[in-house]
Amino acid sequence: MAPAFSSSRQAAAFALLLAVLLALPALVARTGWLKRRDVYPTIPTKYGPFSWIQRQIFIETNDVDIAFLGSSHIWNGVDTPFVQKQLSERLGREAAVFTLGWPWPGYDAMYVIAADLLEHRRVRMLVIYDEHRSADTPHLHSSRWFRIGENTAVLAGLPFTGQAALYGGAVLGMPRHLLSLVRSNRLEDPAHCPTSSWNTFYRAPNFAEQLGALRARIAFNYLPDFSPYQPPSAATPADVVVYSADTRGAFTFTGPPTPPYQRHFARKLAQLCREHGTRLVVLHLPELHERKQATIPERELWPEVWSAPVDIVGIPGAKLFAGIPAADLPKLFYDPVHMNQNGQELFTRLITPALLKLYDASPKSF
Repeated sequence: MAPAFSSSRQAAAFALLLAVLLALPALVARTGWLKRRDVYPTIPTKYGPFSWIQRQIFIETNDVDIAFLGSSHIWNGVDTPFVQKQLSERLGREAAVFTLGWPWPGYDAMYVIAADLLEHRRVRMLVIYDEHRSADTPHLHSSRWFRIGENTAVLAGLPFTGQAALYGGAVLGMPRHLLSLVRSNRLEDPAHCPTSSWNTFYRAPNFAEQLGALRARIAFNYLPDFSPYQPPSAATPADVVVYSADTRGAFTFTGPPTPPYQRHFARKLAQLCREHGTRLVVLHLPELHERKQATIPERELWPEVWSAPVDIVGIPGAKLFAGIPAADLPKLFYDPVHMNQNGQELFTRLITPALLKLYDASPKSF
């Protein structure tokens, strides 16, 4: 009988431990022990430049002119120092422009990071990209940045399955967050971050030098033999289109519709920007397969779907790649959907004038 008794005690102990673990996020939330500013230092650099993100959100305090925000497409696609330089010359002062970027898409990650940024700094214009995911589930690393008791209001209206998945991630992430209470998180200096795969594999310079952008110096198919290339593009900034009733024909809305979980956070992001007086811009980032397209493909008409003011900006692939030999187009990308340094430079120089016009038309309340 002793083995059976021992087995039942072990089962009871396991059940108790499981119950405690499941209740831990909610219990800790009631204590107020955890501070939001401790979230980002717990995320390793291999998952993105979170020491840079930490500094821009919690340490810097000046107003922000333009912030680029999102996952790898916009992280790779915008030469942020070029935009900053052009806006500084326009304003006659040093403009506050930066990118907060990370790998893997998801409107939930975008919303949470934007909410932290807008809570601590005033942002005049926020530029994002369509964070579509085929799977309607939380971001791969939601356990690192989502905690019960923070941004709780955003859960209202979220499908139960989404709330349950986020809570499960919070359970998994809680031990690491609790470690912050007994051992101070080391805040890395973004200008002297440890070498990571972003520097070795992507051969990108330090994120601080690029104002947070990823400047990938690798060739197509992730090959290391990258060479700078200035394409003989016939495109001009006049080919860039801002969506309006008059320019609707320049866009094609292709679907599929954003699934419920992601749509919930996308709408919350648009509402957040409206509440803070921040202009929200969706920037279409080109992909290699668009080289012959005469219109700009977007999945949905964002102002209608999100029920909020949103600008859409892009350039048709046929215009962007005009004049460039077809055999040379891969020199602008490191895979079919992500631009390398060559593509980043070409694209940014074309779209910057349109973004600065939108900036000029943004509220000047600060």
